[in-house]
Amino acid sequence: MRAGKIVAAAMASALVLGACGSSSGALPEPAEAAVGADCLAPQIVQSLGLSLDSTATAMSHPDVPDAGSVPEGFTPSAVLQCLAGETLTDVAGVWDAVTVRRLEGDLNRLVAALTRPSARVDERGACPSDAGPAWELWLMDAMGKAIRVALPVDVCGAVQGDVAEAIGTLAEVEVTHYPVRLAHARPVAGQPDGVDPALLIGP
Repeated sequence: MRAGKIVAAAMASALVLGACGSSSGALPEPAEAAVGADCLAPQIVQSLGLSLDSTATAMSHPDVPDAGSVPEGFTPSAVLQCLAGETLTDVAGVWDAVTVRRLEGDLNRLVAALTRPSARVDERGACPSDAGPAWELWLMDAMGKAIRVALPVDVCGAVQGDVAEAIGTLAEVEVTHYPVRLAHARPVAGQPDGVDPALLIGP
């Protein structure tokens, strides 16, 4: 598994780009609390640049509230980070996967970083094409409620460096990979490599 490398790359990108830009001065609306965090919700999977394959072992998941700022009075006790980039292999072939990391520790630094507004995004085309957020974040409280947090970004749309740094101070207590889309089907016996099995099925 390469989840550690994925996380390190995402954080490195955020740290390099997070220092630039001026603040927009506005925070999004407070996030609506949900009953539990879900990294396989349709909006999350789509925001990670993936799609949920109908053949995936992951069951259908309901929609979740829009991402927002940390509501006043919400006290998180754990974090769920949703990432893309990992692949899994089984008898069906190679799957794109969503990686879910549960993080715990002193969350004060992270919450403080999340209360800072995003910078004005540079529209002049000077940013890398892959500079956008590489992950999504949920905060969970001790009662099981969860909020989907809007991540503050820099002028290139990458997660601000202080948020990535705060994530890096937390302890990873659990990591799970969920296959969501079959990227490369394993060839059927007697079938040439690279042939889509669907093309071999007659009318």
